Amino acid sequence: MASSASADTVTAADLTRRIGVTNEQALAYVRKPDPALSRLSRRLREELIAEIPAVTAGALLGPAALARHFVASASAGRYRDLFGLWELFSSEPDACRPVLLERPQALERARTALHTATTLGLSGRADRVARDVTEARGLIWQWMQEILAEHLDQVARRPAVASALLLRDPSIELELPDDPDDAWLQEAADARTRGPLAPPVEQVLRDHIHRLPATITTLELVREQMPAALDPMLAGIELSRPDIDAVLAWARDHGAAAALQARIRDEVAAAATQDPAAGLKAWSAWRERGVAVDLPASLLAAPLDAFDLSRPETAQLLAVHAAQGNDPDASGRLEALAASNRQLAEKAYEALVCAELDVTLPASLENNPVVRDGTRCPACRAWTWVRPGHEARCPRLAAQATTAG
Repeated sequence: MASSASADTVTAADLTRRIGVTNEQALAYVRKPDPALSRLSRRLREELIAEIPAVTAGALLGPAALARHFVASASAGRYRDLFGLWELFSSEPDACRPVLLERPQALERARTALHTATTLGLSGRADRVARDVTEARGLIWQWMQEILAEHLDQVARRPAVASALLLRDPSIELELPDDPDDAWLQEAADARTRGPLAPPVEQVLRDHIHRLPATITTLELVREQMPAALDPMLAGIELSRPDIDAVLAWARDHGAAAALQARIRDEVAAAATQDPAAGLKAWSAWRERGVAVDLPASLLAAPLDAFDLSRPETAQLLAVHAAQGNDPDASGRLEALAASNRQLAEKAYEALVCAELDVTLPASLENNPVVRDGTRCPACRAWTWVRPGHEARCPRLAAQATTAG
């Protein structure tokens, strides 16, 4: 609001906009008040303060009024206003001291609210207690120290609070857990993402962080701050977890995929030994995820009749045989399947084409009554409905488009 504005035109909205509605804004205004607002008549001020937030009114009326607001608000349960009160006292002690002296009971209620919030936070939102420990100053810090000293065993069980307290006072003796549970570790890791931890808390986290679920956030934290723990953490990842693709992508991007890829190769080889069809499916699935996995030798040695020709991984296996100079008789196998089951043969033909094997559509499928007009690929004649996305992976369609271009 311009300093030359007429007092008669000032509204409650003008005051709220100029002063603000938060403690921080009110404190900033008290440090640098608007001269135009300071010249408002007493009558107009009294009319306007009834229409604006209490913290805004306190800032408008000056440091003493704002101090009275902070005391009343904190005594009513909003304990965080104690922090604003101390900041105001630090810059305006002469204005605030009489207010504090005349309201000892209100201050005691505010102290009780701080005690309640802190003790509840030690079994709940520890991040809020940690913030309070970090920000508390002067008398408020003394009160917090007294509260926490009564509950040091609980503090040790909340690493966010323990770290904040040890950063403020490294001389405090806390019995941090030698073998922390997963909840302790997760809280410590979350706190570490927000900033440095106190050395004792950091050390416990370093010693046990490999036990945490390897989320992308945790992996980033370990890579940046505790690189020695990265390999043990990756070694404990379940390859069947739903977000394994994201973890693999992260590991590839950060040059940490070797251990995971070795485990995948071992898993595929073990599966292929126990059940060739399951091993082949696992091999194909990992390749689709971008993991370079060699086909286990046991699968190449297995009889081809052991595999389902309608499956795309079987077509890939036949393609490997063909690439190595072995004739897998893909056409003959397809014709035999078409004679007994046209639906499976349609799936097999689509898979064989996409594996770039030299096959043609069997005559028995040319007039398949279940295939609607316009649903066969114009380049290879595969029925596009048997498996989604045929057009995107058909090599003959891509070659046709290249030639036409």
